[in-house]
Amino acid sequence: MLSNRHWVDEPPMINMTPMVDVILCLLVFFMAATRLYDWDDSEFAVKTPEVAQAAPASAAPDDLVLTIVAAGAVRVGETTYDLDGLVKLLTEARAHYVNQGVVVRGDASLAYQDLADVLSACDQAGLASVRLPVKTRAEAPAKP
Repeated sequence: MLSNRHWVDEPPMINMTPMVDVILCLLVFFMAATRLYDWDDSEFAVKTPEVAQAAPASAAPDDLVLTIVAAGAVRVGETTYDLDGLVKLLTEARAHYVNQGVVVRGDASLAYQDLADVLSACDQAGLASVRLPVKTRAEAPAKP
């Protein structure tokens, strides 16, 4: 009698194995029955937009290297400009390419005002991409 009572108090168990088997069988069936499409571009009728004039895509020009040689004198390539001439040059460069970049170089002994003048000229020309290359003290040559 005691053993019958023990079986009655146990909660019923649900066997999950048949349900998992059915789900896996359905998954395999639907994977096999589904048609996998290889879409062709010609299957869709799409009218692409057209433009009247399109400029050819070109690569961005190299950054202009501005070397400060003295107070108010900046060398670009082989030509030396004063600050007003530099503003004109940078404005023309920006007219050709809106995102024209500039690299400002100079000797470490130059006054900060010289750098500020060149940065002001870049700002007047409307240039946003201005970089200042530097070296670590370990890379710099030793002074005699």
